[in-house]
Amino acid sequence: MRVFLVVIFACLARAQTPTIRVPVRLVTAPTLVFSSDDHLVFGLEERHFHVFDNGRNQKAAVDTDYAPVSIAVAIQSSQNVRAYLRFIAKVGSAVDALLVGETGESAVLTYADEVKVVKPFGGGDTQSAMQHLSVSGKHARALDAGAQAIRLLKDRSQRRARVLLFIGQPMDDGSGFTTSMLRDEAERENVSVYVLTLPEAGKDFVSDTFSLEGLSSTADRGGFKVGADMRRLVPALARSSAAAAKTDPLSVLTSATGGTSFHVRTQRELEDGIGLIGVALRSAYVLSYAPSSRETGYHAIRVEVAVPGAKVYARPGYRMN
Repeated sequence: MRVFLVVIFACLARAQTPTIRVPVRLVTAPTLVFSSDDHLVFGLEERHFHVFDNGRNQKAAVDTDYAPVSIAVAIQSSQNVRAYLRFIAKVGSAVDALLVGETGESAVLTYADEVKVVKPFGGGDTQSAMQHLSVSGKHARALDAGAQAIRLLKDRSQRRARVLLFIGQPMDDGSGFTTSMLRDEAERENVSVYVLTLPEAGKDFVSDTFSLEGLSSTADRGGFKVGADMRRLVPALARSSAAAAKTDPLSVLTSATGGTSFHVRTQRELEDGIGLIGVALRSAYVLSYAPSSRETGYHAIRVEVAVPGAKVYARPGYRMN
């Protein structure tokens, strides 16, 4: 009987002992692979990739299936873009079809003097939300809008591709967040930033056809003019964070997170830009791993692929708390 009681008490003590679970940080690195002649390379497997985190080789899983997307669209709605909003309002269906798709989800925010969530995740569709955009205010708190968008995105599954899409001018006016603060948040939460860049105020006359003929190419800071050729992604993706640091704050974010900026001047270019982002998201190999090092601070990511002459583009790093 005594032995029996000892066993019972031991079992009860074991049952009452709390289980300590240490959260595992999962790092995802969407990666585009181009051949030497700038064509996308498909059909690669896990054995073709080598991932290094702060120089340490990692065991990474490679998912070749299209990852469902959680995308937050932040749209400038200040007086400076009054002439563009009616054109932006027309591309909500393209965002739904080409970025969100059947398995994705979206949120929509606007930013001017204030940041507003006009459509949270799980509520309605992007097209309806974008059809009711309105102009208000003189400022453009883009970085504050990005911070709010990342707060929404961080609650989405880590298995989803987390994307922040800005539609606005390459500037920030009035935000409490700084570029470095938002960059750190995006890196920490595995968020890729893309930008559809509208022309800056005063650069040229905006006609009813949303065309700015004659706008100098020197205004193409941190991105490139949208075209239908996917190979035009290469020069934009190749821009370094150091180069982007000398340009506008939104380009700093794209370079730090593996995204890019597309400069648009017509309705067609706006739609093409959405299409190119969709192709990039659907063409990426999603590499994921749990870092072998728990060092806090910035972790540099390097991806190599066993394809002669290939060009590889992935986000350069992330933040570890």
